[in-house]
Amino acid sequence: MSKENWLIYPTVDLFVYDLADGIGQNEDKISQNRQQFWQKIYGDKISAPQLAKLKQAETETAEYIELLGDKKLAAFEFPLDGYAYPVKIGDTYAAQFDLSGKIESDKEKTFEPKEIDCLEWLKQQVISRVNPPATIGQSWLVWGQLTADDQDALATAKNCYSKLNLFPNPKWERDLKATGQFKGADFYELWLPPGDRGNIGENHHVLICLFPYNNGQSIADISKTVAKLYVHLMRLFAFRNKVIWAYTQSRQLKADLKDASRTIQDIVQQLPQQVNGPKVDLKELQQSLVDSLTIFSVYANYISRLEEQENTIKTNLKNYKRRLETIGEDMGSDAEAFKFMASFSDFAKEKYVWQVAADNRSLSAGLRLLENAIQTIEGIIEIERAKSDRTLNVTIGAVGVGIGTSGVAASVYASQIRSPASPTNPINVNVVFGLSMGLGIVAGAIVLIMIGKKWR
Repeated sequence: MSKENWLIYPTVDLFVYDLADGIGQNEDKISQNRQQFWQKIYGDKISAPQLAKLKQAETETAEYIELLGDKKLAAFEFPLDGYAYPVKIGDTYAAQFDLSGKIESDKEKTFEPKEIDCLEWLKQQVISRVNPPATIGQSWLVWGQLTADDQDALATAKNCYSKLNLFPNPKWERDLKATGQFKGADFYELWLPPGDRGNIGENHHVLICLFPYNNGQSIADISKTVAKLYVHLMRLFAFRNKVIWAYTQSRQLKADLKDASRTIQDIVQQLPQQVNGPKVDLKELQQSLVDSLTIFSVYANYISRLEEQENTIKTNLKNYKRRLETIGEDMGSDAEAFKFMASFSDFAKEKYVWQVAADNRSLSAGLRLLENAIQTIEGIIEIERAKSDRTLNVTIGAVGVGIGTSGVAASVYASQIRSPASPTNPINVNVVFGLSMGLGIVAGAIVLIMIGKKWR
């Protein structure tokens, strides 16, 4: 079998990221996030007192918290040669799962060349621990040392990619996004981005790192270099996965906004029919106002969250670029030494930032359209209420005039009613009542006609 199918100390690392406390999440949801994260480290065996103790570690104010304190690592069960390293970065849980195989009783065998076929088994062992799946995202790292000076690094990397079987319908040429050299090792970055349907599970990413044989360079020296790189990759992959996660979140928000915009269009299109009819239905308009205010609240919330995702993408892209420079400065010759992985930031800036900003601008127009509709409906309702109040006032005024007129007439005619004091009065009491009522009705009607002509 060819040398390109062998590696010294082949190791698989999985970096997973979960949301710890998202914006607007209550304490119950935050507790659920915590429990699901720690299940990845300890499985279902974790107890409530243990969770409470782990929660206490999060009270530190540092931006980067090693959640197991001085212990740092949670070793895998014997005989697995691996561990979990949980941390908290800002509002994000992160964990590195590292596995190099099984612990050998004969230490000399630990660093003997192994077939690359073992990568599939290593991957499955790690995956079996990550349950439930990461909520923000995950990235893989595969590294090892070549077995001879003349071993082809590219051919070996292709074999690693094939044996890992991480990507659906794997195609090296399609998935290879960047290559470079750093600290003497050859790096190959492969990525299959998720589609625009907002499924973070479709995000597949691996970095393959192959160190040269160098006439039998000590694997212990290589391990020190990798250990230093781990610290940077934990943060670098966090920024990367947050960018992708925020973009997938924005795709779902866009779909929700488009659904809501159809409701807005229905409200706007029905408005002329409600207003221009022979008679305005005030109750129907009031219901339209309630519906409009409800959808306005929902739509405004979606727009606000879309803006949050846009800011998240921009912020984490900046952090990603800075971390690339930091890796170069800390481990390499200069800030440019690790820049071969900058292709992701270029891609994300051109697609993710531009797309979310464009969606934000176009979908915000629906909010303004709905604001105009609400103002129109409120204005019409006020006009109709004013009309109703005016009609009531006119009626009350006319009735008042009529009552006043009839009262005056009754007083005048009352003096002419037959009574023992004025036996010569010719007017009957019924006649007086009838005349006063008649004059009151006529006076009220005249007032109604005059006011109506004035308002017309």
